[in-house]
Amino acid sequence: MDTVMDRVTDPATEQVSRYLVLSDRTYADDSGIRVRLAYSTRTAKLLVLDLATAQALEAGDAARVTPPWRAVLRGAEVLVPAGERELPAVLDRNRAASRDRSAVQIALLPTSYCNMGCSYCGQEHTRGGLTRDHRSQVRDRVLRAIAAPTTRTLRLDWFGAEPMVGYPVIRDLAPQFVAAAAERGVGYSSVLVTNGSLLTEQKLDTLIRVCGVNHFEITVDGPPEMHDAHRPLKNGRGSFWKIVNTVRAALDVPELRGAQFVFRTNVDTHNQDSVPRYIELMAELGFARPNVSFSILPVHSWGNDVSAIEVSKQNFADRETQWLRLLLQHGLGVRLLPSTAKTVVCPATTTSAEIISSTGNIFSCSEHPLVPEAERNLALVHLDAAGTATGRPVGLFDGWNDDIERGRSWCTGCVFLPTCGGSCPKAWHEGHPPCPSYKFNVQDRLDMVAAGSGLQPAAGEAAGAR
Repeated sequence: MDTVMDRVTDPATEQVSRYLVLSDRTYADDSGIRVRLAYSTRTAKLLVLDLATAQALEAGDAARVTPPWRAVLRGAEVLVPAGERELPAVLDRNRAASRDRSAVQIALLPTSYCNMGCSYCGQEHTRGGLTRDHRSQVRDRVLRAIAAPTTRTLRLDWFGAEPMVGYPVIRDLAPQFVAAAAERGVGYSSVLVTNGSLLTEQKLDTLIRVCGVNHFEITVDGPPEMHDAHRPLKNGRGSFWKIVNTVRAALDVPELRGAQFVFRTNVDTHNQDSVPRYIELMAELGFARPNVSFSILPVHSWGNDVSAIEVSKQNFADRETQWLRLLLQHGLGVRLLPSTAKTVVCPATTTSAEIISSTGNIFSCSEHPLVPEAERNLALVHLDAAGTATGRPVGLFDGWNDDIERGRSWCTGCVFLPTCGGSCPKAWHEGHPPCPSYKFNVQDRLDMVAAGSGLQPAAGEAAGAR
C-alpha cells in the first residue's frame, strides 16, 4: 500500500500531499473502466481516480495532473501549495480548533457506582448518591458554560461508573440544561455512555424526549453467554437480553428514531472468538437500522494492567477485517474509515472540554475519574475551588500538538495523523502507542468501500498489483 510521503514535484505550482493513501488494488466497474481509490487524510475525503491521475499522484508529480482534476484534488487537499510544510499546517489547524471556545463539551458522572463488575475495568466504584450541594455546583457550572458569550454549541455527556445508577440526577439536571440552551440559542446535544442494563423503554423515552439525549453508546461484549460472563452484574444475573430487548423495542417507536444507538464491543483474548456469532445474532434480532451502528474496539489499559488479555494490534486488525465484512454482509451499520478530520483529538487537548467526577474533581481526561491514583494526583481543580470562570484549567495533555511536532510520538511521520490526531495522549504518555486499527488494515477497508460502490478488483489483478 502506497502512503505517498514527501516527493519532489513542480515547486512553482502545487505538490502532492504527504497525507494521501492510494489503494494497492485497481478496481473496475461494470463497464470495465479501471480506477483506484484515494483517501485524503487531511480532509477524510475518499476519491475514485482514473489510473493516469492515480499514477501521477503516486509519483508525486502534481504537474501531470490534468486540469479537470485539479479543483477536485485541491478541495480534498490532495494537492497543496508547493513548499507547504504540511505537518505544521495540520498541527496549527488542530491548535486553532483546541483554542476555539464556541464548542463546549462537558461530561458528568452522576454517580460513583456501577452495577457491573467487568474484569478489565480500572475504576473503583463506591455506593452513595451525590450531595445536594454537589449537584447544585455541577448545575451552576454547566449553566455558566451555556451562558458564556462565546458558546455556540454544548455537548453534554453522561458518563460513569454507570450513569443510569444516577438516573434521578440526570432526570433533574438535564431538562434544566436543555431549557437554558434553547433560551440562549445554543445548539445542544447529549451522549449517554452506559452498560444498558438499567435502561427501560420508559426511561429511554424520557431520556430522549425530556433530557435531550440523542446518542447512546451501549456496551455489549458478545452473544448472551459471553457478554454475561465478560460483563457480569454484581448481583450475579445476566444482562444481555435485558439490554438488547429494551433497545430493540425502542427502535420501533417512531418518535424515538431520531436518536442514534452505537453498540460497542470491547475485545480481549476471552471473547474475540465469539464476535462473529454476536454479529449474526444482532442481525437476526433486527438491528440493521439506519440509526444503529456497531463499534468493535480492543480492550486497553484504564489505569490498570490488562497486558495478559490484550489482543495485539496486528492480530486485532486481521480479525477485524473479517468482522467488518460480516457486519456489512448483514446490513449492520459500521464506519469503515473516518469521515472527518480529527482536529480536537479528545477533551484532554482543549480547555473547552472537561469531565466532572462524582467526587467533585474536574479532569481533562475521561479515563481519570474514579481511578484511585488519578483521583488523588491528577485532578485539575475541585468544584469547591473552581470559581465562576468558564473553561477548565490547563491539563496534562493540552500541549499534545506541540508534543507531536517535537517528535515525542511517531505521529510526526504518520500519514494518518490528520484523521487520528494521535488517538490518545494518555496512552502515548504511558508508553502504549494507541494507533487505530485502520492503520493496519486500510487496504482491506478500501476493498470494502469499493465493493459497496459497485467496484470489483480488476480482472487479472491480485491484491497489491498495480
